[in-house]
Amino acid sequence: MDEREILDVLENAAWDNVKYFSNANKDQRERWVVSKFLSILNVEYREEEIRSLAQHSKVDVCFRGASFQIKELTDPDLRRGKMYKDAYASIKAAKSLDEVSLIGDVQDVPPIANMYELVLEMAKELAGGKSYSPSKGQLDLLIYVTRTRASLIHPDEITDEAFSGLGWRSVSFVNEKQAGVLFSSPSAADFLKERATILMNAVPNRD
Repeated sequence: MDEREILDVLENAAWDNVKYFSNANKDQRERWVVSKFLSILNVEYREEEIRSLAQHSKVDVCFRGASFQIKELTDPDLRRGKMYKDAYASIKAAKSLDEVSLIGDVQDVPPIANMYELVLEMAKELAGGKSYSPSKGQLDLLIYVTRTRASLIHPDEITDEAFSGLGWRSVSFVNEKQAGVLFSSPSAADFLKERATILMNAVPNRD
């Protein structure tokens, strides 16, 4: 493979990233988060059971009685869309591999953080906002944690009282290594209530 062919491969891959993280692809990303959550929790499902709703709805994804509102908890000041667009533009303009720059905005490495505290803080912040006040009692908050240097949640950290007063029907989280239901109200879907306060670790990929 010559240099031009390598640039073409890199350009196609970079464009795929731009498309995947575009607003137009938000539904697909949200369904993927739910599928990741269910897989780690050992919930068997069919892809067609995970359904996106219209973007104006407060419900992002429905699954077996659960109405998920999905939020991502990222590194501070992350601008992922700009990062991938800049990488694509650099590759597209390059005439040789030496001209390719894949370094986006330089960001400070975030300090080590407690994932439980981060998730609780986000759940509180969202619950206190006007956007979800009328509907949060019918919403299952699912927080997708991509924040780096965040410790995995320990069962001893979970307290029902921390979430019960926020008004969500349930609160759950998922990241690459762990998933769990941190709180579920009596009206939550059965599969969430059955897994309340149970933490599951992802099975390492052996491929």
